[in-house]
Amino acid sequence: MPVGRSVRIQVTGRARAGKTTLRHALSLLTAEETRPVDHPGQPAPTLDADLLLYILPGTFAPADRRLLGTLPPERTLVVLNKADTIGTRWPDAAARAEQLATDLGIMVFPVVASVAACTRNGTFTDADVLTLRRHHTRPDPPLTLSHELFTAPDLAPDPEARQAVLDHWELHGVSCALAALRHDPALGPRALLQILHSATGIDALHRELHHRYELLTTTAGG
Repeated sequence: MPVGRSVRIQVTGRARAGKTTLRHALSLLTAEETRPVDHPGQPAPTLDADLLLYILPGTFAPADRRLLGTLPPERTLVVLNKADTIGTRWPDAAARAEQLATDLGIMVFPVVASVAACTRNGTFTDADVLTLRRHHTRPDPPLTLSHELFTAPDLAPDPEARQAVLDHWELHGVSCALAALRHDPALGPRALLQILHSATGIDALHRELHHRYELLTTTAGG
């Protein structure tokens, strides 16, 4: 990287992979978001930034493999987004990320960017916590296997409150919060927010991104 120039970061991937959401989850508002790499009738975007974040939407396609094979591992990080849709537990997503990392020779991070963005920009309200406490003793799964099960009108006389919690924190966030309350029903809004943030996987990605950013800055300055 030329001396004196700011570190360039590009966020790329297939359509609907969650590029914009990840930028907000990481506060990378100045990063360049490319057009989708699978845009019909158009060539793949030019990926020439100092740091590249390649977003996978929970799945890995042949087009991803072809393009990732052309990118230098030392300046590329792969984000396995929508990790809550992989398998039935977080270890399933972590195992898939590890398998991809070995296969590609590039670091891969399982992340739930949509919930991470929520934890960065929001907080649990007292109403959220009260609603979750009302239902924390119910079996999960099946309570959070689907939006329909969690908001079912015949479950309890508070479907609107349950829908509001779901709107705020999505199904993965609700499931993690309920699990935390089963362990400690006295948890308050701040503690729940911290637990939920950790459960998104965003911190490990942020640390590695920051580490590489610092290395590039040091090299350019030297």
